[in-house]
Amino acid sequence: MRALTAFLILLCFPLGSNAAVVCGLTGSPVLDFGTPDPFVGGNITSTATLNWSCTKDSPGQPSFTLCFFVSPDTNGNIDPRYLTNNGVQSLPFNVYSDATYTTVMQPTVDGFPVIVDMPNRGPDTVSGSVTLHGSLPGPLPANVQTGQHQTVMANSQVHIVAGTSANACSSTKQAADNIYTLTAQVNIPNQCQVTATDLDFGTQATPLLQTDSQSSVTVRCTNTTLFSVGLNGGLSGNRELVSGGSTVGYELYQDAGRTIIWNNSTDRQPGTGLGTTTAIQMTVFGRLFANPTAAEGVYTDTVTVDVSF
Repeated sequence: MRALTAFLILLCFPLGSNAAVVCGLTGSPVLDFGTPDPFVGGNITSTATLNWSCTKDSPGQPSFTLCFFVSPDTNGNIDPRYLTNNGVQSLPFNVYSDATYTTVMQPTVDGFPVIVDMPNRGPDTVSGSVTLHGSLPGPLPANVQTGQHQTVMANSQVHIVAGTSANACSSTKQAADNIYTLTAQVNIPNQCQVTATDLDFGTQATPLLQTDSQSSVTVRCTNTTLFSVGLNGGLSGNRELVSGGSTVGYELYQDAGRTIIWNNSTDRQPGTGLGTTTAIQMTVFGRLFANPTAAEGVYTDTVTVDVSF
């Protein structure tokens, strides 16, 4: 269960106009990268919003700058910051002040400025929001662990600086006027892909004798994902090759001795994923049963491969 905490922190300071201003922040922003498909490439992006409001108690037109900063990740990293999984640094990402992902948000210098101009009338409130942009580079590492990856950038600072100069947020020579917590997270799901080759018993003479052949099922799954592979009973459910009105029985096995049947219920073949680029190949051992009355023809069936994870 994830718990989100909301903060309301008030900031009060006098300005040269003699108007007392109180500023507050609400919310606990989360950069949620969602649940991406580990097999799909491309950067994964997200945004988080930090809402602010400032209120003055008397006439005057104060102008000032709110400077927003973002703390290092849980382990003190800045460029890049890292998400962690089970306490281990796992996925690099970063937080940016712009939608082009070029300016990394810093913890103590070069803050993101928001200029606040209060109206020149009596008590009034001005509010707005700051959008933080997150980018997690893709494709994801082939061996990435499934589950929740997260970091908490606690004690991220907001400073109030009198005036609106271009370099108002270039340095922090004062204590923070406010702090907030930014969380970044992504959930890597269990995921698998499967391919299979045809099981070809070749060209046989009549009367049909027992014939063995083999094919393969190839599975790629996310790292440590537990899975099982089942093979159904074909189109009829009885594992029969069909040619017109004629049928020939066959069976599928997990072992070369053809003693362990492979089906899609109790006799499935288990495995553990090794990452999205590492193939796990399983051999399907087939047996075509003798049938002295089999008619000439091309016999086929379609077997569905089922991967559960």
